Amino acid sequence: MKIVNSLHSIPAFGAGTWLERLAESFAAQRAASERYPLRVAITHVTAREATVETTFVELAPDDPYRARFGLNELAAPRRKTHQEQTFAVVQIIPTGVRCEVGGFAGDACPATNLLAAAADVVITHPNAVNASELNEMARNVLYVEGRSLDDFLLGQLALLPSRGNRIGTFIDPSGRKYVDDVINTLNAARAAAGIDCGLHMLAGREIGVRTEWTRSGCAVGVVDHPAVVLESAGRLLAEGAEAIGGVSVIHGVTPEEFSKHLAGEIPNPSGGIEAIITHLISKVFRVPTAHAPLPYYRDVKKTATHNPRASAEFISTPHYFCVLKGLARAPRLMPLERLAAAGHSQLTLNNVGAIVVPASCLGGIPALAAEYSNIPLIAVEENATLLRVTNDMMHMRNVIPVRTYTEAAGVVLALRNGLCLESLRRPLHCARQLQDEVPLPNVAIGS
Repeated sequence: MKIVNSLHSIPAFGAGTWLERLAESFAAQRAASERYPLRVAITHVTAREATVETTFVELAPDDPYRARFGLNELAAPRRKTHQEQTFAVVQIIPTGVRCEVGGFAGDACPATNLLAAAADVVITHPNAVNASELNEMARNVLYVEGRSLDDFLLGQLALLPSRGNRIGTFIDPSGRKYVDDVINTLNAARAAAGIDCGLHMLAGREIGVRTEWTRSGCAVGVVDHPAVVLESAGRLLAEGAEAIGGVSVIHGVTPEEFSKHLAGEIPNPSGGIEAIITHLISKVFRVPTAHAPLPYYRDVKKTATHNPRASAEFISTPHYFCVLKGLARAPRLMPLERLAAAGHSQLTLNNVGAIVVPASCLGGIPALAAEYSNIPLIAVEENATLLRVTNDMMHMRNVIPVRTYTEAAGVVLALRNGLCLESLRRPLHCARQLQDEVPLPNVAIGS
């Protein structure tokens, strides 16, 4: 098994939605080689083509996990069929793109909680709320790893809310000298928060987690020994774990890079590679999962910062309690044969009433799935990123532009209560009369 980062292009315009054209491009690639697209995003768009950055898992014919990668969810998306009573909002804070809100240590949590006050449920990924020792997400926020969140929006997974999970933790041996810090975090969480997280193990060999940067400037990375991650998760699950947390040393972060991150000039160097680790676990085992970096930073950062958005990184050694708090009641992941097969207590794509994203990041799977299912896509302009994948380039008809998260929460309230957004804006235009004659549908009387 090998992790590879790659670039390719697709036509900017053509038949079908963006998601359908993207799926066609991967179908052609898969015919030529055995690799699975683990992480996918459109990161640049011109009038003629769009650049797609992808992290692939390349699999040997005898790989023991090969069967787990048989279904490419991108090639089999399902459309939302109706709006269920429980109104769920999906909040996306993309990792590794220098989000102005959420690009640091949990600084998107207040915005997430504001959306939660306007919705029945908010579904978000760990990056939005994790802040080292802090995780202050509201009770109606569901903590779902990014790969699983993508597959949920593609109609392949349901979410089953959980009252509690038994968490197993794997520790990268390259951080062996920090094992006591991790164990202290586990025991403190058990004693003070009542979290069931007493199961942990040292991985069989160093995982080899290294940062990389894409052509667009996004933070990604490579895992030298991805099978070690899966072997560790498998052992913990065999011992009764229901959710998997991990801590690894992130290699390759320089003092200059970390200083630029603190100044808001580049993304968090570790964000993208952490997502790859959890995407692997999520895809293979379909369990809640999240990851934290062991302290690569002691040699690359000082003891304080003047950036309050990053301050949470300076009050912790393993950065891991936020993960335990999130996983403690993360929803269970339920594969679906079809959307209609979901149980009464499960949440599906049919519950999603809106998706909230930064306005310059409309190339991720959540945004493309929103267009595919005609779900309102609320694009927040003040959450600037290093990307420029805006609706001026994407031309999606379901996008609702807003300036701030405060305005986004107002839109969510309106949608949740069935209010027409045009009715809340001025000028209010007259009802539009169709000019062309349209034949009446052939419907039987009384049907």
